[in-house]
Order: sequence, then structure tokens, then C-alpha cells
Amino acid sequence: MFTINRILIFFIFILFCVPFVFLFEFGITEIFNSIEKLFSINYLNLITNTILLVISVTVTSSVIGLFLSWATEMCHLKYKKIWRILLIIPLVIPSYFAGYIFILFFGPKGELFDFINSLGISTNIPNLYGFWGAWICLSSLCYPYAYLNLSAGLKSVDRKLEDASRVLGYNHLQTFYKIILPNIKTSFFTGGVLIALYTLSDFGAVSALQYNTFTLAIYTKFRSFDLNGAAASSIILVLISIPIIYYAINMSIINSYRISQRPSNLSNIKLFDLKKYEPLVQLILFFTVLISFIIPFTMIFTLISRTNLGIYETFSVIKYSSIYNTIMGSTITGILCVAICLLVILNLSKRNKILRYFFESVMHFGFTLPGIVIALSFVYFSINYMFPIYQTWIILIFGYTVLFLSTAYGPIITSVNLIGERYINASKSLGKGSFDTLINVSIPLYRPGIIKGFLNVFILTAKELPVTLILAPLNFNTLSTVIWDNLEEANFSTAGIAGLLLIIIITIPTYLSIHIDDIKIKFINIKK
Repeated sequence: MFTINRILIFFIFILFCVPFVFLFEFGITEIFNSIEKLFSINYLNLITNTILLVISVTVTSSVIGLFLSWATEMCHLKYKKIWRILLIIPLVIPSYFAGYIFILFFGPKGELFDFINSLGISTNIPNLYGFWGAWICLSSLCYPYAYLNLSAGLKSVDRKLEDASRVLGYNHLQTFYKIILPNIKTSFFTGGVLIALYTLSDFGAVSALQYNTFTLAIYTKFRSFDLNGAAASSIILVLISIPIIYYAINMSIINSYRISQRPSNLSNIKLFDLKKYEPLVQLILFFTVLISFIIPFTMIFTLISRTNLGIYETFSVIKYSSIYNTIMGSTITGILCVAICLLVILNLSKRNKILRYFFESVMHFGFTLPGIVIALSFVYFSINYMFPIYQTWIILIFGYTVLFLSTAYGPIITSVNLIGERYINASKSLGKGSFDTLINVSIPLYRPGIIKGFLNVFILTAKELPVTLILAPLNFNTLSTVIWDNLEEANFSTAGIAGLLLIIIITIPTYLSIHIDDIKIKFINIKK
């Protein structure tokens, strides 16, 4: 059994090396053959645009997330539970859909323009195509990543430190700046890394808002069959992302071995009384929800209301198969990722730490690469080495797995580290085999991490667009491709219905993934 597991791990490792082979074989060669292109105005504009957008969205979303987490976790605030739910809803909206909705509402001839004109006010709406539109749109989508991480961080801070600070005469803001903020800096940077990676790899929003970044340039070159040019642009994109990749890999590996202390007793926390500033804070929360939730969903229902088709005709246009493909593709990928994580963790955990560290580095690097780069690498791999699986379910699932495996790995490795090995050792000492121990002991104990890992992969796979567009079989549709195709053809009503269906499908997994019992709290009593 151990030999079989080693063979499987070897093939998994080869799978994750596919993007590296593609980038070096095509990208490096193309760069050296046309070194002058690196200093052309076109490439310099792409580099500047990409870096500017990543920095702007990361800083803006992180600041918004910090303020929102402070307001909902540390202040006396009415309707706090409602705000906590509404503030995370942007996670279920795909960026490519949000980009078009943004233009349809805020654009020069959009709904906002028509509403202002209906009031008899003649004005010109600023043109939000380009950087400004992409910045605002992506910031409204990405702040929940910072908000969730910072909220979790605030819950885990030892509030005795805050009490000691108050005894020493510090007010709330001084305490927050000098005591609380240093203790949640890991959560702050974790959220920032997620936002930076999301922005760096985004394709849909920048395409809809016509802001030229490397992801859009790579897709354009692929569509024009310039595979070498696409690979060269991918190499430059990877070089830009190296600082983020390095920090993300080290942070993920270090934190996977770190066990947090028991979170604070939230019932005993002394919350900050906002007093006369509460209306202002409520207004800021409402404005955030207005931009990120109310307007997008209002536009979705507006688009749907404009269709003249009945329910049956609408589903015929969308195709039932796209719903089935979305759910099945996400489910299969989620199960496969969980199985791979368990295989790697349980076989490399203690036997070979160096190999495990190397595998984790490669795996996390796969998540940091944009989906379009992963997709192009598997096109190259399947055409040159395994043509029978080209444009099949197999190669599509492989692409999803390489892209999203690390999102399942984190929760599962945390569960494994928190449980330890004493229950597994006790089972084996009672005469149970490895398989019986895995089924009857390990999996039930690791269940919170397994469920969270599966849900993470399911959500991301259901929303993924570039990998699906490039690797999917002919005449294969998911809800994400249906949305994209209909938006490009200006069939906004059909796109709105498909978008609502996709949001409904991923809403429940998103809620469960966020609100599943904290693994550290779940097993805090088991470790005693």
C-alpha cells in the first residue's frame, strides 16, 4: 500500500510541474529571442497597469476590511448580525459578471444616467472604463477577503491585553493601534495576499472594463494562436508576482504548523461605544453594502425582468447541461482535491519533511498562478504528450485541481495538526489496519477541515472562467461560460438568469464554508 501511495504522489507532483515546464520551454525561449520587446512601450504599459491595479485594490480593500471588522467586532452597533451577513455576499458574485453589471449601472449610458435624467437633471456620467472602473469594481468584490480574516483575527486576540492597556490610561483608538493591530497583522497580511492574488489573476472584470493587464493580454494572444507570446507574457506576470508568491508560500507553510490559542471569551468583551458617531458608521456600512450588494442584485433582477421568455424557454437557452456541468465539475474537483490532500498529508507528514515542504511550495505556487496560465500549460501538455485527453473532462479537472488544491490543503492540514496522532496510534495498537483507521478514526476527526476544504474548492471551481473557456470539451458549457458568452453577445437577460442561478448554487457552500465551526475551537477540548 505504501508503494502505491508513493507512486500516486509522484504522479501528482508531475501534474503540478506541468505549468513550470510550459513556462520555461515556451516563455524563456520567446523572451530571449525577442528581448527588445520587454522594453517596448506596450510591455511597459502592461507592467505598470498590472502593478498599479494590484497595489490599489489591495490597499483599498484591506483598509475597508479593517474598518468593517473593527465596526462589527469591537463596537456597540445596531443590526450587527445583519451587517455581518450582508458584508460577505460579494464573495458569491463572479468578477466577470460584476464587471458588466458595474458598466450597465455606472456606465455613460447606464441605469444611473437614465435615473438622473428622469429627474430632469442633465449631466454627463464620468467614463469609468479603464483603471478607475476596474479599481472600484474589484475593491468592492475583494474587501470580504480582508474582512473575514481580520474578523477572525480580532476574535482570537487575548482581550486581557486590551484591559491592561485601558488600566494604563490608553483610550480605545490608542489601544487598537498599539495593542490590537500588532496582534492581527498576520490576518491583515493574509487578507492582503489573497486580494493581491485575486486581482493579479482576474480576467473577467478587467476585460469587461477594458483595462489592459497581463491576464487580458495573455488571453488575447491565445485567441490569436500566439502560444509563444502568451507564454512569454505569462513569465513576466509570474516575475511580477514573485514577491506575493514568496510571501504566500512561506505564510501558508509556517501557519500550517502553528496552533492558535483559545479565542477570547467574546461574552466578556467590553465593546467600544460609538455614541454620536454610530450614525456615521452605519452610513459607511450602508454605502459599502449598497455598492457591493444592493446595486449588483438590483441590476441582476432588472436584467431578468426584461426577458420575454418563459421559464421553460429560458432554461432551454441556458441549457440544463450547464447547471449539471457546473455542479458535477465542482463536486468532482472538490472530492479529488480532498483525496489528494489526505494522501499527501498522511504519507509525507512525518516520513519526509523536506519532500513535503517542496510539494507544498509547488502546490501553493499553483494557486498563485493566474488560471489562464494554468489552462495554457495544460493545453501544451495534452497536445504534446497526452492528446487523447485534450478537450476532455479529464484535462479540465486536472486544471481545476492544480489551481485550487491549496485551498483545500490549508483547512485539512490544520485539522490533522490539531488532532495529532495519538488516536490513530491507539487504533493501530488495538489491531486495526491502516484503511480501517482512516475510515473509522481519521476521517471523522478531520471532518471539519475536510468539509471546509471541499467547500472552498467547490465555490472557486463553480466560478472559474478562464480554465473552463480554454480546457473544456467542445460544446461544453457551465454557468460561468453561459454568462460570459451571453454578455459578449449582449444577451443580458439570459446572462442575468444564468448569473442568478450560479449565485444560488454557490451561496449555501459559501455560507457553510465561512460559518463552519472553527477547527481550533472544535477540537480544543479533545487536545486536553
